[in-house]
Amino acid sequence: MKPLGSWMGLDSANGRAVLTVKFAVFLDMFAVGLFVPLLPYYWKELGVRPEFLGLISSTYQISQIASGIVMGYVSDHICGRKTVLLISFVGSAISYFLAGMSYQHSIITTLVLSRVIVGLVKQTMTISRAITTSLTKKDDGQRTRMLSHIRACSTFAFMISPALGGLLSKNFGMGMPAYLAAALFLLNSAIVIVFLPDEGLLSPEEEKVKQERRLSQEVEATEARVRKNSTEGDAVPVAEAVKPKPAYKRSESTVDSIRELLSRKGLGELSAIKFAYSLAGAAMFALGTRYVADKYSLEPHHMGYLSSYQSVVSLFSQTFLIAKVNSWLGEERGLQVAFLGSLLVSVVEGFNSSIYVYVALVPFRTFATSLISQMFESLFTLICPDSEAASMLGALGLLKAVARVTGPIYG
Repeated sequence: MKPLGSWMGLDSANGRAVLTVKFAVFLDMFAVGLFVPLLPYYWKELGVRPEFLGLISSTYQISQIASGIVMGYVSDHICGRKTVLLISFVGSAISYFLAGMSYQHSIITTLVLSRVIVGLVKQTMTISRAITTSLTKKDDGQRTRMLSHIRACSTFAFMISPALGGLLSKNFGMGMPAYLAAALFLLNSAIVIVFLPDEGLLSPEEEKVKQERRLSQEVEATEARVRKNSTEGDAVPVAEAVKPKPAYKRSESTVDSIRELLSRKGLGELSAIKFAYSLAGAAMFALGTRYVADKYSLEPHHMGYLSSYQSVVSLFSQTFLIAKVNSWLGEERGLQVAFLGSLLVSVVEGFNSSIYVYVALVPFRTFATSLISQMFESLFTLICPDSEAASMLGALGLLKAVARVTGPIYG
């Protein structure tokens, strides 16, 4: 059991806190998987015409673009990461409860409102990764391993929950998955309150208040000691007995904070590369499914098999392989190798006409894609200071969101 605990990070000082974050991410994505795959049926049942479906469905993505950096900045500088994570869970619970009510009472505006709310507050992955960054070390490979496990928890949850959501909707009505998801979000809130510590997750302002409170308690204790010993002639001045710690310095604004971070060596270039990669990936995704189906004459159920196959490979990669590669090559060299491998697989696929060769290449392509995503994320957290991790991961999410919007147009 000791090697397993070490692999999971439980032997570290903050191992139990990191495990709490992993479980919270799993429960979060499990709740999402119960409901989100059913959304098209919700829109259809509520009478949304096909020509407006794309516009209405995009409310979530638009809200996410607006909230990513803002919520990250708020967690870094105002409320603290634990508080913002709670806001994310409670807001999601309200949103999903409204979604269930909207279907039950056939109110389309409530469903649209629910998607806007969840888009504005739900930054679970960004904040969870920032928390993991605060709780792990940069230099021993533990951070990359734990961040990769966060991805694995998300992947595994989304692999198993859609089927349960479908069964619930069939046997208990379409509103049941949304209500159960809302309950799981509330459960997640309770888990975070009880098991996730405040230490290391507070904003600079909250840390300052905490230090001032601790200092006040030390002053009171010293004054009591001074009064007790005053008759013995060995009292010391309170001002000398307790010296305050330096206060945290707060960034002037969100824009100034992001500009300062992007000026750090390597971060601007890494951001540009990440955006270009996300743009190309979004363009290929928009055409990829139809291209593969047409090229190899695949039916919808065949595509479903391939999707499940890719999910299993992705889960295995995120759980085991990425940490191994990182320990061998490091983040920067690992990213270079992953790009090279992805390029070689794409070249082979371009000349290939056999479905069997394509299936054989799926593990290599999926692993390369998972490795690229994780190495980008790890490099971001290694370059930027831990206190600004949520802001920068929010900016990274913004780049991906913009790429998802513009990529299909380019494709």
